[in-house]
Amino acid sequence: MDALELELSDGVTLAVPASLESITTYILLEQETWFEKDLIFLRHWLQPGMTAIDIGANLGAYSLPMARLVGPTGHVFAYEPGSETRALLERSRELNAAFSLQISAFALSDGAREGRLVFGHSSELNALGDSGAGETVRITSLDSEDKTRGWPPPDFIKIDAEGEEERILAGGRKFFARHSPLVVFEIKVSGKPNDQLRALFPAMGYRLFRQLEDSPILVPDDPTQPVDQYELNLFAAKPDRVSDLAQRGLLVEAIPEWAPDESDCKKADAFWQSQQFAPLVGMSGGKNVSPDSDYRNSLAAYAIWRATDQPAATRCAALAFALRGVRSACTRAVTAGRLSTLARVAWEWGERAESVAALRRLLDMLQGGQIQFGEPFWPASLRFESIALGDRPGDQLPG
Repeated sequence: MDALELELSDGVTLAVPASLESITTYILLEQETWFEKDLIFLRHWLQPGMTAIDIGANLGAYSLPMARLVGPTGHVFAYEPGSETRALLERSRELNAAFSLQISAFALSDGAREGRLVFGHSSELNALGDSGAGETVRITSLDSEDKTRGWPPPDFIKIDAEGEEERILAGGRKFFARHSPLVVFEIKVSGKPNDQLRALFPAMGYRLFRQLEDSPILVPDDPTQPVDQYELNLFAAKPDRVSDLAQRGLLVEAIPEWAPDESDCKKADAFWQSQQFAPLVGMSGGKNVSPDSDYRNSLAAYAIWRATDQPAATRCAALAFALRGVRSACTRAVTAGRLSTLARVAWEWGERAESVAALRRLLDMLQGGQIQFGEPFWPASLRFESIALGDRPGDQLPG
């Protein structure tokens, strides 16, 4: 197979198909990193000496960075049944001298047998099946592998098997009872949420969490709410792992009640006014302090979220408060600034569908005429905060 050797932003080099038809190749050429946010969390948590298991390793977007993070004293066990894909993964292992990475040709499911790996449009979509172009592969289970390999107690396991997840859990009952890894698993099957998985993990003694967008913090998954349409993965952990992650400031077990006081509001006003774009809003004739108490309180809460010296639980509670407040403010008066703030806060809380909806409304407003600013707002994207704007505050908004 023709291949490209791509060096990513973290220094890892991956061998990938020399074709833009490959999802991995396209994404890595465009972004110089893998797009799933879980890697942000892993870079803050995985440490030298840890053990990780990668089920559905594909071209190594997780396996190789994890091998670098756990170092030569750690272990990464990667499972990739596709022969051509596995050959590229093995090439990447050599390119990175990732000697802690062990690669297996098995597919994982609920037991030992021979099966068929059906090829998808791109290797990321390969899946076990009965018909279609593909190849014969050997299948095993987590329980069997744990028994025969004598793994060190695993710290982390990733399960991305294109619909095989439930059978992998069935074939790993002893494994998940015996060990206490942090698990990240794909929650979507063919683009639709797999609510059965949200029930299976709690039945095994694992709590479910989701990662905040672009932040290495896990918050509880609410099973009464639908999975955000852009969410791909959830995390699962037993109480001991939950406690450890909470002590490290990487997980919040429950979102506490929180509300800003007047001191928080004044600090938030000063924080916002210290931004390089803030004076431009005043040029539009408005006051710096919003007269809407819900909106002002949401800005104060967002400032607490941005204060990295605060405990993770306080920051997350403040971010949740901020989202409720700016939602409420937008029901009374929809302005470009409020929509921009809503898009920003919703995105960082992980409500990406709501963020996209706010951006669409904002774009409609921008296309409809001149925008006036009369109160503070936050740019819809963090990167906009550092863009030189001259005398055009509207440039802070997407257009």
